[in-house]
Amino acid sequence: MKRLHYVVMLILFIIFYYVYQHTLADVLCYHEQHHLFLYTANYFNHALASHGFISYLTDFVIQFFYYPWLGTLVMATILTAIYALTERILTLIAPRLTLLQLSVIPSILLLIYSETTSHNLDLIILTFLILCAICPILQITQWIRPIFPIYRAPLPSKRIWLLLPVGCLMGFSIIAYTTFVRQYNPKEGIMLKTEHYAQKGEWEKVLDYSNRYLQQGKNNQFFSYFRNMALYHLGLLPQHLFDYPPIGGVKELYLPWSSNGRESEYGHYLYEQLGYLNEAQRWEFESMVVWGETAPHLRNLARYNIAIGRPRVAQMFINKLAQSLFYHDEARQLEALRDGGVVPGLHNALKHVTDHPARFSNVLNIGPELEYLLQHDPKNRMAFEYLMCQLLLSNHVVRFAEDLKLMKNFSYPAMPPIFEEALMVYKTGVDDATFAKVGYDVSMETQQRFGRFYQLVQQRDMASLQSEFSHTYWFYLQFISPYGSSVIQDKGQTTELKGVKQL
Repeated sequence: MKRLHYVVMLILFIIFYYVYQHTLADVLCYHEQHHLFLYTANYFNHALASHGFISYLTDFVIQFFYYPWLGTLVMATILTAIYALTERILTLIAPRLTLLQLSVIPSILLLIYSETTSHNLDLIILTFLILCAICPILQITQWIRPIFPIYRAPLPSKRIWLLLPVGCLMGFSIIAYTTFVRQYNPKEGIMLKTEHYAQKGEWEKVLDYSNRYLQQGKNNQFFSYFRNMALYHLGLLPQHLFDYPPIGGVKELYLPWSSNGRESEYGHYLYEQLGYLNEAQRWEFESMVVWGETAPHLRNLARYNIAIGRPRVAQMFINKLAQSLFYHDEARQLEALRDGGVVPGLHNALKHVTDHPARFSNVLNIGPELEYLLQHDPKNRMAFEYLMCQLLLSNHVVRFAEDLKLMKNFSYPAMPPIFEEALMVYKTGVDDATFAKVGYDVSMETQQRFGRFYQLVQQRDMASLQSEFSHTYWFYLQFISPYGSSVIQDKGQTTELKGVKQL
């Protein structure tokens, strides 16, 4: 039985290590990014007053998740120790009973409990501490006198003595595996991986994971938001914007401010890449109010304030970061950049814009902000593509045609197909003189495709429309747009002509 105990302990450690290294690796990363342990008296006092001593110890453990292999080793060791302590306690209480199969229950249940980010790790640390306290107390008590005398029945045969716990362990393992699989949320796993790779700027993987979810026929603003960012960085946004039905309209591109704590974590990504650092800072600060002073928030707020030209503000966040164990060196690197006003990887599109008079951002509609960026940074390709896509998704074809002249600031080998499709819609609703002011024309091929689309609409042949035109702007405008089936003019007027969207 003693040998079997060591075998079980080794097997459990291997299982825990494998699960946290692969299946739940992003869960550990999530916890590390949402907790920051600081070696200061102020942090200790604040942690005790707000969350308690157990949460303080949990944060201490979580700091080691900075290195994935170390975090995996720590969690596997703690859960294995919980098994070993449970087994020892049961042995002290009932030394003549075969209770090995019961010893694995707490550690397995805690593993299942930890597979979602909605559960913190306090329960695991608390369980470990309680068992660490009970075990020596029972051991000392047993040295003094037996506290749970039991009937000493004759022992069964060695075969039964061995097969009973082994059989129970096998049965419990099957139940535990089934429960783990049922409780595991694959959507959450894909979301964590998507954001993880977005943080690292690995846009091919961001596109891959967001596509994995959207290919299931589901729609989710989070995945569309990151997928469109990945498409831009890969130079594919205008070509693949309509690969999946954007039923959310412009909300597929950005996150309108809604005072949602969860969404506040993601808004800064887009504004940082657009070079709109003031707005990125606002989103990041709002997120810090919700989630606390975590490493990503402190790091980004320091970076943004350095690039904006606020070194003293940046220093406050750097000082906080420097009080941690694993982010101390990064804090010193940021401190070296503080007075230079330049942060590698950050572009401040409004660097030369004065703060007076004050201008307030439109937190509900990104369109005016994109236009503002292009006024001061006309070479901002991301702002241009997002503006064009925002106008198309919101049915503003007139504004799109008027702003299409901005495309001359960029080197496109050919006009993106969805741009030409929108231009075709515009052409059908204005006279030749008005259309000529656009400065671009529609190819004969696109005109023929539009004729085919119009014909199928008249015939109400949805099967052919789906197979031939589901990825076109015409299909979105006619059947998907949440803003109706008509083009919106500057003053909010809409008109239709010939059964197809017209001006």
